[in-house]
Amino acid sequence: MDSRTSEKPAGFVRSLHLDDPWLVGLMALAFVLRLIFWMYTRRIWEDALITVLHSENFYHGLGLTHFRIDDPRPLHGFTSPISVLVPLIADRFHVGWGLSFQKLLSLFGGPVAVWFSYRLMREYLAPMSKAGAVLGAGYIAIEHHQILWGMAGMETQLATVISLASIYFLLRGNIVAIGITSGLCLLVRPDFVLWTAIAATVVAYTSYLQKTARPLLTFAGIVALLYGPWLLFTTIYYGSPVPNTIVAKTLGYVGYWEVATTPAMFVSGTIVAFGRVFLPLEPVFGGNGTGFIPLVHGYLLAQLCLVVIVIGFIFELVRRRWLLWPVYAFAAACACFLAFRAPVIFGWYAVPLCALLALLLAKGVADMASLLPANSRPAVAWLVTVAYLASFAAVLPMTFRAERNIQALVENKVRKQIGLYLAITPVDTTIAGEPLGYVGYYSRRTYYDYPGLCSRKVTRWLQAHKYPRVWKTLQMFSYVRPNYLVLRKKEYEGFLDIARTLHATKK
Repeated sequence: MDSRTSEKPAGFVRSLHLDDPWLVGLMALAFVLRLIFWMYTRRIWEDALITVLHSENFYHGLGLTHFRIDDPRPLHGFTSPISVLVPLIADRFHVGWGLSFQKLLSLFGGPVAVWFSYRLMREYLAPMSKAGAVLGAGYIAIEHHQILWGMAGMETQLATVISLASIYFLLRGNIVAIGITSGLCLLVRPDFVLWTAIAATVVAYTSYLQKTARPLLTFAGIVALLYGPWLLFTTIYYGSPVPNTIVAKTLGYVGYWEVATTPAMFVSGTIVAFGRVFLPLEPVFGGNGTGFIPLVHGYLLAQLCLVVIVIGFIFELVRRRWLLWPVYAFAAACACFLAFRAPVIFGWYAVPLCALLALLLAKGVADMASLLPANSRPAVAWLVTVAYLASFAAVLPMTFRAERNIQALVENKVRKQIGLYLAITPVDTTIAGEPLGYVGYYSRRTYYDYPGLCSRKVTRWLQAHKYPRVWKTLQMFSYVRPNYLVLRKKEYEGFLDIARTLHATKK
């Protein structure tokens, strides 16, 4: 064999640092756990079905829209462009492959996220601490929610990969790669505009130092090339680049800042909101999407993690090292955006942020360990790493089993069956309710969901009416007058109580 051909693979392996057994092991672990989750749970998230229906309808000739008969215009019923662009690729070859293709990309995205996180730790955040690199990358490999939503068909894993990649390339100073990943950030999550703005600021400062506009122009050109066509398309096709989902959530959900009547209520609401963002830093379960349930420590570990992250930031201030300020700025900006501007913080919103926070946590641990005697630093750092990651690994059998049960007993036996039952009704049948995904996907009927994620009729009504949430939902259902109502037991009982109260008042 020619020696030159044998050297190329070895050089490629070294260039990607795949000769590091810890890195390769964590990448393999991330892949295996995601594959097991996919095969064992068969999990499909409600919101993934909302998005993928747009893709399937496009190839069925209905347009890139959710199913509806009362609105001739296509409706922008998804928030992340990538969440529909990925299924569109697969559905082009066979309608129905889109969801599996999204999961397949997430399956391979897990190891890629581990690679970027590990290299960020080894090159920039804590270069002297291999334990720190294992802690940060290990969290991304094994934490339940880092696995859940991507492998349930959402774009969450891709968002994590893209954000970590963009941070990595920014610290490396690769302008072209920064531009590509920053443009992809805008396509994967609207709130990632925060990172693109931070990256633009850093590149602009680089241009200033180099006394040339070339870096900034290159960056802006690439971002515009990637994101500009989407803005143009949505403006022409939907009438606005703003997704209807954002309008609906803003109108239909009430943020704590809107109902706080005293400073104390505002402060307590802010603390609760920030807590929802940071809770996955400890073992929790958010399989229903609307909150996290503590599994081990009762939120004490998450609070301790925040303290360590802040200590790591203080170390940077004391050292007067400004290289990492974009990383801390992005983490703070995302947390503040979710706490102060998201009326409802769904669990998957926090996943990319918690991946970054895990790296900053690992950096803080390494910084604190550096204060110890040199001979004891590695032992302490590894002890913390093993204990922290073990707490997440220990609950995986339980959380995987819970996800499988939710899929089998709730999604497949209840929501899916409701959709299949309604699919045999006339095509002009209308349905109303809150859970849109399964019922809307399997029924292929016009669905007036609350708060109108895929219905302009609902969002227009919400703009014109100001009622408390439960009353508003009932009033909306009364307004659209659907053929069928899909209600949970508590919703049904709550509406009956309201009806009885109104009847008694009239008497």
